[in-house]
Amino acid sequence: MEFFKQISKAVSHTGIGRRLLLHIILFSSVVTLLATAVQLFTDYQRDISLIEGRLGDIQSSHLSAISASLWNLDTKQLYIQIEGIRHLPDVDAVAIYELSESVINPLVIELGKFQDTNAIVREYFIFKPDTNDKQVIGVLKVQASLQDVYARLLDKAVVILLSQGVKTFLVSMFILFIFYRLVTVHLSEIANHLARYKIVEPAPRLALQRKQLDDKDELDQVVEAFNQLTDNLVSAYDNLQSINKALADDVAARKRAEREVRRLNLELEERVQRRTAELEAANKELGSFCFSVSHDLRAPLRRIDGVCQVLQERLVDDLSGKSRHFFDRITQESQSMSEMIDSFLQLSRATQSELNVDSANVSLIVEKLVNELQENNKDRQVSVIIEPDIWADIDRRMMTVLLNNLLSNAWKYTEKESAAVIEFGHYEEESGQQVLFIKDNGAGFDMKYADRLFTPFTRLHRQDEFEGVGIGLATVQRIVARHGGHIWAESAPDSGAVFYFTLWEMHSHSSSDTHRLPVINKA
Repeated sequence: MEFFKQISKAVSHTGIGRRLLLHIILFSSVVTLLATAVQLFTDYQRDISLIEGRLGDIQSSHLSAISASLWNLDTKQLYIQIEGIRHLPDVDAVAIYELSESVINPLVIELGKFQDTNAIVREYFIFKPDTNDKQVIGVLKVQASLQDVYARLLDKAVVILLSQGVKTFLVSMFILFIFYRLVTVHLSEIANHLARYKIVEPAPRLALQRKQLDDKDELDQVVEAFNQLTDNLVSAYDNLQSINKALADDVAARKRAEREVRRLNLELEERVQRRTAELEAANKELGSFCFSVSHDLRAPLRRIDGVCQVLQERLVDDLSGKSRHFFDRITQESQSMSEMIDSFLQLSRATQSELNVDSANVSLIVEKLVNELQENNKDRQVSVIIEPDIWADIDRRMMTVLLNNLLSNAWKYTEKESAAVIEFGHYEEESGQQVLFIKDNGAGFDMKYADRLFTPFTRLHRQDEFEGVGIGLATVQRIVARHGGHIWAESAPDSGAVFYFTLWEMHSHSSSDTHRLPVINKA
């Protein structure tokens, strides 16, 4: 609003600006704009007529051949024919739609993308060939884009405007002459006066050598403002001298403060480097500790298992059913302990190993893991749905471990289903964040225990129902976190489960946000 007030004030003010504006409007604007508008409108009408003519020729030159090919369902020939139409100037989309009530899936062929704006669309009925009853068997739809027309008009406008540049140059020369007469001479006089002015030796007051006007214009205002400025400068110069001394003292104090800040920053950087080195050393020691503990625990387990086997072989004839049961229990528990050690070591590696990230087709990894599960469980019939070509930036080794854990869980918890279904896919949130999911129709779980899902060695089902040590989902959560993502689940008892996870999130989530509103329907 203030801008328009200033423009209105400048136009209504009697001075150089108003006179200069009148000369520009009268001499250049009408000559350039009217000629350009008339020429562009004429060219637009001509181009539209040409396009209409081409669309009219299609009916006479192509429709009979298309009718014969459509009646014979010769799709190859139909593609060749509509491709030929599409190569006509300005034609960017062609489609054929078969019309038949007796056909369940009518033939549809489309080349190009139809749009609602900036295009001319024509539809032609395709009649049954070699008959007189004019039976309609399809529709030919042709779209001619106006984008090239607009581009040609734009190029023409550029050419016209360039050609009008000569006229504009003449206008500019005229304006320059007027401006010189009205302004430049007096501005030079003002500039010479300013060049001679010294604040320590004030010159006489400025006055222009020209005929005085009834109303003061901008130059008169400049002269008055300059004279007022010189008066103010003299008084301000004295104040500045006293301020400079105070400023010098302040600058010295600021420099001392900056030196202190730099010293503190250096000290802070040294502390950060020390803490970082200590943290890296602690992580290495933790990894070594996990490996050492896992190795040291395996040895006595192997010895226990070996001793049990030797005793069973030696006492095979003397063992009662109860004793043999105890030996079997020892062997089973040893194997469970070994599996737990493997899982513990896997969890440690998931949090400490270095990432090697590149772009990969996650769908192919899922397909490979599913094939392995089916090969190892040939007695089961599981329907697996894999959405193709889902790409993501991942560490392939870690992502294989993550997907293997989720797929193995889905495989395990659907083993009691007569028609087991497992699905892998993705969707995008409104923010553009990609969300991947693995869904099954298995046993499911109660959502009130969802906060325990990713806790190591915690299980939501009894061991006699489904085997496991409770470390798989904890490993999954850590791998997702290493990929800058978030994992959550949705389920209900006997209604299957869906595990969602993101990678490289564009916005963070609270640690308490263990589940979001789902967009995938239950199986």
